[in-house]
Amino acid sequence: MKKSPLPVQTIRGSDKQVCGKEGLVKLLRWHFGYADFRGTQLDAIQAVLSGRDCFCLMPTGAGKSMCYQIPALAKPGIVLVVSPLIVLALSYDQENQVMALKEKGIAAEYLSSTQTSDVKNKIHEDLDSGKPSVRLLYVTPELISTLGFMSKLTKIYTRGLLNLIAIDEAHCISSWGHDFRPSYRKLSSLRSRLPNVPILALTATAVPKVQQDVMESLCLQNPLVLKSSFNRPNIYYEVRYKDLLVDAYADLSDLLKSYGDVCGIVYCLERTTCDDLSAHLSKSGISCAAYHAGLNNKVRTSVLDNWISSKIQVVVATVAFGYDRLLNSTVIGPFFVLFTLFLHLHIL
Repeated sequence: MKKSPLPVQTIRGSDKQVCGKEGLVKLLRWHFGYADFRGTQLDAIQAVLSGRDCFCLMPTGAGKSMCYQIPALAKPGIVLVVSPLIVLALSYDQENQVMALKEKGIAAEYLSSTQTSDVKNKIHEDLDSGKPSVRLLYVTPELISTLGFMSKLTKIYTRGLLNLIAIDEAHCISSWGHDFRPSYRKLSSLRSRLPNVPILALTATAVPKVQQDVMESLCLQNPLVLKSSFNRPNIYYEVRYKDLLVDAYADLSDLLKSYGDVCGIVYCLERTTCDDLSAHLSKSGISCAAYHAGLNNKVRTSVLDNWISSKIQVVVATVAFGYDRLLNSTVIGPFFVLFTLFLHLHIL
């Protein structure tokens, strides 16, 4: 997506609904600096603005977040975004996203157990006010399942202030999926409790059986189903067999050094492998750190901060360091991603 020559201005979302392509593109340009929408973004946006449910299957990095951020600007009221608690970097990522949105003049907030009582109380007071200032509210499925927050949502709905419910990582609701989460199952009650509010289900990974299960579980009504191509011509694939390498650590170290100062991530399957590989790479003169669930929050946050600010070049991580979080981070310039399996490979 090419950047628009127009400067990003700090302006608030419209107090009147904007549905036409020209008006929506203007919002995109002024707030995000992009010249035009790409792929199926505009179709999804116009569908939910018209009140229609939508199921959107897009590859990671295709701009799923734009499908609910633009509607939050195009129509008065609140867009509720449901994100999973399972990603370890989520709280940091939500805070990072919200700060970035505020810098663009978009009234966004998130509710998390990591926040102080004062911060949460201010958000709740705004939601209870006659005319809430927040346009985008990020929450977890665990929060929605609580009686207190569901009651608050119902009140917002009855006041006509809830415009859209966007469910990110929607495949988590499917018991047929690889990443089923019980907390997501409780989202099935949203349709009966909050009728007439369009639901936007977003995912980057769902086979046909899971797609159908997601739509049925969320009770999507005549949804617009959008599926984008997963072909990524800018991605290069290469497989190296460990058994054929004299020294797998040295081979990986040389490969990383060949990229120069470009930042990147090396994915491993186990925490111990992350620690071990990070130590080997450090001894080889590569600035790196491990990132996984075995580290406390303070250490993980420090690693993430140092990587984003380019104080370290490489993060050796488990999948807890989500690839979608990487794409939504504020890293400047090109980067690389390596998936490494330090085990014997067998050809079946």
